[in-house]
Amino acid sequence: MFSSKNDKIEKVDKILTNEAFEELQVDFADINLAIESGDHFEVHYHGPEDKQPVVIQNEQQLRLKQPETDRKNGKFWQKGLFEIEVVTSSDVGKVKITVPKDHQLREAYIGLASGDTRIQDVNLDELEFSSASGDLKIDRLKVAKLSLSIVSGDAKLDQLKVDSGNADLTSGSFLLKNSQITKSLAVTTVSGDNLIENVEVDQCYLTTLSGDNTIFGGKATHAQIGKETNGSHLKMSAVSGDNIVK
Repeated sequence: MFSSKNDKIEKVDKILTNEAFEELQVDFADINLAIESGDHFEVHYHGPEDKQPVVIQNEQQLRLKQPETDRKNGKFWQKGLFEIEVVTSSDVGKVKITVPKDHQLREAYIGLASGDTRIQDVNLDELEFSSASGDLKIDRLKVAKLSLSIVSGDAKLDQLKVDSGNADLTSGSFLLKNSQITKSLAVTTVSGDNLIENVEVDQCYLTTLSGDNTIFGGKATHAQIGKETNGSHLKMSAVSGDNIVK
């Protein structure tokens, strides 16, 4: 039989804060996150009331933390010892953070246990992102220092301008296109493919244990393009997957 564990949980749709900030810290268990540009500062939440993030602001830092709760998402089918969770979109909380266009944040530290993240049209000095389960999508991001760590999920980056950084994925694929690397970027995947398309960089170096290295249609056991220079570098390595440069 089906049962619901959140029949009595109210849904809320509210603005949590309009205060300005220079540093952002996010700690979510199972909330989807969006960060995008706009004409003012705003943090908006939509979802179950008991998962509404706590807002902590100290001088120039904004911290969003999801409260601890034993309740799971969705409805459940249960018979004896067997239980199946059925999650719908209304069971998942969503936070949208708006930052004024052309405003540059100093730091953003984002940690998610599960949930998808979208970052669009923002400027950052430093971004540190970690996720146990969920996809990351970045569109039009300018960042000096980048650090991505994803256990289970894909990373799709479009129109990224980065000075230096690293991206580590355990189970998932990495896509970077229409972007610019000014110093160095290191990408590592355990199980998944790395695809680079239309990226401005002086040198690429690709390695894989079980898979193919392909640069502009040509394959090699170890592939390298560009000469040893003092310019920008891209290094991609995969344990089980392909490295592809187009």
